[in-house]
Amino acid sequence: MFTVFQKWIKFKRDFENFKTACIPWEMKIKEVESHFGSSVASYFIFLRWMYGVNLVLFGLIIGLVVIPEILMGLPYGSLPRKTVPRSEEKTAMDFSVLWDFEGYAKYSVLFYGFYNNQRTIGWLKFRLPLSYFMVGVGVFGYSLMVVIRTMASNANENTADGDDGNFNFSFKMFTSWDYLIGNPETADNKFASITTSFKESIVDEEESNKDENIHLTRFLRVLANVMIICCLCGSGYLIYFVVKRSQTFSKMQNVGWYERNEVEIVMSLLGMFCPPLFETIANLEDYHPRVALKWQLGRIFALFLGNLYTFLLALMDDVNEKLAQEEVIKNITHWTLYNYYNASALINGTDTTPPPLHPADVPRGPCWETNVGVVSKFCFYTMYHFAALQLYRFKCI
Repeated sequence: MFTVFQKWIKFKRDFENFKTACIPWEMKIKEVESHFGSSVASYFIFLRWMYGVNLVLFGLIIGLVVIPEILMGLPYGSLPRKTVPRSEEKTAMDFSVLWDFEGYAKYSVLFYGFYNNQRTIGWLKFRLPLSYFMVGVGVFGYSLMVVIRTMASNANENTADGDDGNFNFSFKMFTSWDYLIGNPETADNKFASITTSFKESIVDEEESNKDENIHLTRFLRVLANVMIICCLCGSGYLIYFVVKRSQTFSKMQNVGWYERNEVEIVMSLLGMFCPPLFETIANLEDYHPRVALKWQLGRIFALFLGNLYTFLLALMDDVNEKLAQEEVIKNITHWTLYNYYNASALINGTDTTPPPLHPADVPRGPCWETNVGVVSKFCFYTMYHFAALQLYRFKCI
């Protein structure tokens, strides 16, 4: 009996080791932690967490959108929107063209313009438009759920709070530092974490002892929110302005590099400088650091979502213009096909049906769906990854 018990204990230990070995890069991270400390290892754990989340999002898009289109949708080259035009065939495989996702990459399953508007596809009657919409909503909901759940699970974890709140500052002073740190950047991250922990304790101590001027605090908080709202409105107006300018530049010849990339540059600069500006303004509110972090994240989400919706609103005129162009192109296509079949009948002198016109020779209009879809996903993933980095910075992930 004792031998069976020992074997059972050994089996459980081996099974736990097996589960640990199945975790991606777990042993490598443990090795890094043993050499350089837990602060360095925490960064790699964060990268693994981000990789896992992105892998799930990738699986949803590939499994429910891309693979059904490849297996059951119309093949490449069957429609004009799935075929490289004649004017682009010579450069469609150039590296410089593919690097900018043009050429063959533009007319592939990577872009929304490749997908048809059929309600169902294939013998399974798979509803691809509905799947595309639900996957988009699911990706957004899953991303928010993962971030919020990780914040909730780690909100109460603090390894340097002391014993039952006694000698709080002494414990933080003498036990917070990781003496195995050997990298300057890691030391800066650890310093920021300890500083945030001290700020929380100091604010708690000050709030328990001082007699606040509640009217001044309310005024400063209202002032801070007004400044934040002004920043958000200014950011939205700036994006609306540059999008309109880009539509003007698109109709000009010999446009410079800055004019071609002005929208991307402005959106990148707003994403770079607005969050630190929000953090500076938040100092006026004098919130508890944990509450200030929640406000900061909410404002960052509002910034990126506002920029996204403003961008889409600014594109509406361009979309309407391209829809009108598509209507004109449709009429041109009808006349092209009509003249093609009539000319073939006159040349052959018979009533036999000529071979169909190749999709690459069919006139086509601008594909506005691809432009809107690419920028929308870019804004969403930028917002999501930046929020995750902010959470990691404050040790909430």
